[in-house]
Amino acid sequence: MPKIEAIVADSDGTLVDTVDLIRHGQHETATRYLAQHGVSEEELPDFDTYNEILTKMVGGSARNTLEQTVRELYKNSPHHLTGVNFDDLHSMLNPVQDELAPEYVKAYEGLADFLRRLGDMNVQLAVFTSGTPHHIVRNLGIALPELNMVDLHKDKSKSDEEKLQMFEQRLKETFGLEGFTVVTEGDVINHKPAPDSLHLAAKRLGVATDAIAVLGDHKVDMQAAVNAGIATRIGITHGFDDESTLRESGATHIAHSLSDVGKIIK
Repeated sequence: MPKIEAIVADSDGTLVDTVDLIRHGQHETATRYLAQHGVSEEELPDFDTYNEILTKMVGGSARNTLEQTVRELYKNSPHHLTGVNFDDLHSMLNPVQDELAPEYVKAYEGLADFLRRLGDMNVQLAVFTSGTPHHIVRNLGIALPELNMVDLHKDKSKSDEEKLQMFEQRLKETFGLEGFTVVTEGDVINHKPAPDSLHLAAKRLGVATDAIAVLGDHKVDMQAAVNAGIATRIGITHGFDDESTLRESGATHIAHSLSDVGKIIK
């Protein structure tokens, strides 16, 4: 393995345990909207039914995941989709997830130690995500209370971009990282599994792709790394996809915890 100068990591399901937030948030958002749209209680999906389909659709943007899941739910009764405005549906997601986040967002074991170790090893970090600046500031702010940014996402006096800049600087300083950046869904046109977000992360950090390791819990993370020509691809099993799926999608190494990642790149 070449010397690793930077890790580019997914966020949800990789650094932060937001799996239950995504599942419950999307289900609650969809059922609230569909009920307002006139779908009867008997025809609304229960959590298990919704989650089974959601698991197959997750990986792209939250809006696309919502739309694809709802369309699949009602593919045999398309009259329920007549007049559905998926932009309006998506606009309900953040407020719902904001309500649920304190209950469902958790740091994966060893997250703070992992970040400190990267700082000690002079390894830079980038996050590449299909989420928005709001999601990153909320989820990592809650997961890392040592940043004193648990409530930053609620601050209405600043834009989401301003809050993300504040968050990036605070995390970099707190954990002694030489470099840290976040590439969100709004920074690129083509999302995972396209390589665009990885290329942008490498450019921002000033690191060649052969000195980068990609870390992710989902097949699209591994596929994006393959498409970006990155040789070191670490699949982590505590999120959405299992070891077999990650290997089939291009993972060259498997980690079962964040502590494993440091051992792999050392």
